[in-house]
Amino acid sequence: MDYDGHFTRLSGDECRQLLRARSVGRVSWQSANGLEILPVTYTVTGDLVAFRTRQDTIMGEFLAGQDVSFEIDDVDEDTATGWSVLVRGRAQGYLDSFPDGLEWPQPWAPGEHPVLVVIEPQTYSGRAVSATTGGAGC
Repeated sequence: MDYDGHFTRLSGDECRQLLRARSVGRVSWQSANGLEILPVTYTVTGDLVAFRTRQDTIMGEFLAGQDVSFEIDDVDEDTATGWSVLVRGRAQGYLDSFPDGLEWPQPWAPGEHPVLVVIEPQTYSGRAVSATTGGAGC
């Protein structure tokens, strides 16, 4: 049996649902050192994405605010299926006063992480993909 595969664009609601169902993603921004892409553990409260860091790392740049992209995905190599969600928005770091009502994520790396970074999404995009599997059996 042949399977033609698919490429499906995900709606904003589907992207938000997948974002809420995960806890590890990658944040990307144009840093003072060039383009950075780093993994973080995160939480979602409402539409806001939050993660924690330290001010003495490259992520301390978020205290000044940064335009960012944030991505999560899932790939099953055995079935050649997967999906990806991309959020674009503005990230702002907070060190002393924090926005009310946000769920605080557990940082991935050990140690103190007093900076809360909050991404306010501006756009969501996503896709689900399945490769074509052949029908030329033996």
